[in-house]
Amino acid sequence: MRTTRALLAARASAGFTLVELIVILLVLGILAVFILPRQNMSVFRERADFDGVMSALQYARKAAIAKRRYVCVALSGTAVTLTIDPNPPEATAAAFGGSCPFATALALPVPDSRCTTSNQACVRATTLTSSAPTFQFDARGRASAGTTVTVSGYTPITIEDETGYVR
Repeated sequence: MRTTRALLAARASAGFTLVELIVILLVLGILAVFILPRQNMSVFRERADFDGVMSALQYARKAAIAKRRYVCVALSGTAVTLTIDPNPPEATAAAFGGSCPFATALALPVPDSRCTTSNQACVRATTLTSSAPTFQFDARGRASAGTTVTVSGYTPITIEDETGYVR
């Protein structure tokens, strides 16, 4: 009898069984795969929105220089839309300025799957605000107006008028 009690006491203080450890690791693995990543997905979506807007603005400036055309940027609360003048600056009837009279879409190199057209960069998790709803880049890369674009939750994107630099 004493031997059985000693064995039971030793076994009770031995720790977890192999089956118990496997079940615990399995439950922790399921939690890690399904529950934990969802907590920070909104941060990734917001950052993707910011990067998409920044890339679209930089692409508009670079396309204006490379194609030697006026490129117009129109900003709404949920999208950045790019259009381009089909004529060179010296042959265009539209003056360089803030309005967007061009109907020719400037497609992004990689279309945004969240948008309906290939010349837009859309935001879903954030909103856009701007000091100028429309502006243009000329063939030298200059902006028609110094503009600040704010993607909610991030540092404002500044477009300098003299250089057109997007930062």
